[in-house]
Amino acid sequence: MTKTLHHFVRNHRLELNTIMLVTLTSMVFIYPFNNHFRFTLGIAVLSTLLLYFPKLPSVQLTFVCGVCIVALRTVIYFFIGPEELDDTLFRHVPALLYYVVFGILFKLLAIRTFIDNLPVAVLLLTVTDALSNLAELVFRPTLQAVSFDLILASIVSAGLVRSIITVYGYVLLKHYHAFVLEQNQLKHYAELTMMTAKLKTELFYLQKSSQDIENVMERSYWLYNQLNHSESETECRESNAASALEVAREIHEVKKDYARVITGIANILKPSSLEQFMSLSEILYIIEQNILRFLAASGKSISITFHYREDFKTGRHYTIVSLLDNLIMNAIDACGQSGHIRVLQATAGTDVVFEVEDNGCGINPHELALVFKPGFSTKFSLQTGKVSTGLGLAHVKNLTESLKGTVTVSSNVGKGARFTIRIPQEEIMIREG
Repeated sequence: MTKTLHHFVRNHRLELNTIMLVTLTSMVFIYPFNNHFRFTLGIAVLSTLLLYFPKLPSVQLTFVCGVCIVALRTVIYFFIGPEELDDTLFRHVPALLYYVVFGILFKLLAIRTFIDNLPVAVLLLTVTDALSNLAELVFRPTLQAVSFDLILASIVSAGLVRSIITVYGYVLLKHYHAFVLEQNQLKHYAELTMMTAKLKTELFYLQKSSQDIENVMERSYWLYNQLNHSESETECRESNAASALEVAREIHEVKKDYARVITGIANILKPSSLEQFMSLSEILYIIEQNILRFLAASGKSISITFHYREDFKTGRHYTIVSLLDNLIMNAIDACGQSGHIRVLQATAGTDVVFEVEDNGCGINPHELALVFKPGFSTKFSLQTGKVSTGLGLAHVKNLTESLKGTVTVSSNVGKGARFTIRIPQEEIMIREG
């Protein structure tokens, strides 16, 4: 029961917060006719949130807000007033009709579609507010003594004021959202700049180590020749001992530099102020956008689709990106200039399953057992004459096994291939609650 309630609150947090905020702001009001009819600030807050959050259901949400407002007023006035509960409820129930009519008209007039045209939006909101107030007034006989002209002028004026407040609030929220996005982009840009600077420093040491490795190779080869061609045993022993010592020093220098590089890169890749956890939908979106940019630049007519069954949170987002990116790039190579790639996430028992399937050239049966071997590759570039390193799929296998998972492949020559990764849920999913 507790888990079910927690799941409901998590999935409807925006709606619940809206209901609470509107109910509380509805206690800010004025009495225009010296009776129980009132104009509240709550409807302006509700309208603003309905415009800003398109996924909020206008009819259902306004009805629930109306029920909560009537309930709150009834409870308050029952405890502070002399009336019975039935009389108090009877006085406040007509307000519920206002919210019912407002929600229906808000949806029927499709006010959200006119938000870019502010005068039209203000006009439609004013009409909606006024008609909703008229509907409420029908069930308030105590207002019969008030002049209809005064009532009409009051509700139109109140509707116009609240509509202007609504549109102004919407514009402020949009500007604030744009400001937050800009600040986040500047923050991310600063972090990326710092990361690039650190990586450039590490690149210097990698280049230095590469030269040291080259020197070690030359000295080792010279030592090999000396051992094979030296005529004097004593001369050979002394000379080779000095050379061996020099090789050891060179290797030690390389070891120190590589240790420093590893430490430096590890520090760079530690969780920063950026999000330490990501949802699967966000990961797949990032991969999709990256792949689409690559396909557009390469001029290939390859389509790709992503499907997922469970949008879980994970702290292994970098690993998932590496796994799927390698498999997708492998599938792109297999498709050639045209084809289709499908990426699927599902659950099977206690495992999370990822599949990358293509309709490319497929893999020969005798090569299936070799595809995950380091160095194995069938890719050859006619432009450069270079053969692929064959490390992509080996990298996939190593990463998968580091998460206690497995990776398998099935294929039909000429019809494509399917790579399947299975990883235990406890290794990759973050359970909330």
